[in-house]
Amino acid sequence: MSEEAQVSPPVIELGSPEFWKKLEEDPRNLAAEICTIDLVSIRMTLQYHAALRAWLNAAHEIARTDELRAEFEQTRTRARIMLAAKESLDHVTGKAKTVDVLKAEVEVHPDVVKADEEYLTARRKTGALRAMSSAGEDRLQMLVQLAARQRAEIRDAERN
Repeated sequence: MSEEAQVSPPVIELGSPEFWKKLEEDPRNLAAEICTIDLVSIRMTLQYHAALRAWLNAAHEIARTDELRAEFEQTRTRARIMLAAKESLDHVTGKAKTVDVLKAEVEVHPDVVKADEEYLTARRKTGALRAMSSAGEDRLQMLVQLAARQRAEIRDAERN
């Protein structure tokens, strides 16, 4: 059986809807799945590794941009709600609202809650992709060591 026939493609396709769903729901297992090494076929795993790292690095940069956008939107939403809250008087005292009342109104406003959730989701995605990208570097080092060991074993077997 040829080496290529022994290699199975990655269990999950990078960027597929299944990938993004699993990234959101179970990033730890996804990272382990993505960074798995096929010990039967080190050569094919090494060939796939460069594409994997490139994709993960690009996805991480896109996620960072999305995170910055979410953070900016969160800030704008908070500012917009704060300005709207300042326009009305405190319904209990009939006077201008205190800083604490204004902060509380902003924190519980549905638009702010939604913006916070979107920002945290974006941060989680960025963190998971950063971890996968970093794990890819560790994976590369492990692949190099495994390939060297495999070559040494083949050399030793040929000598005997």
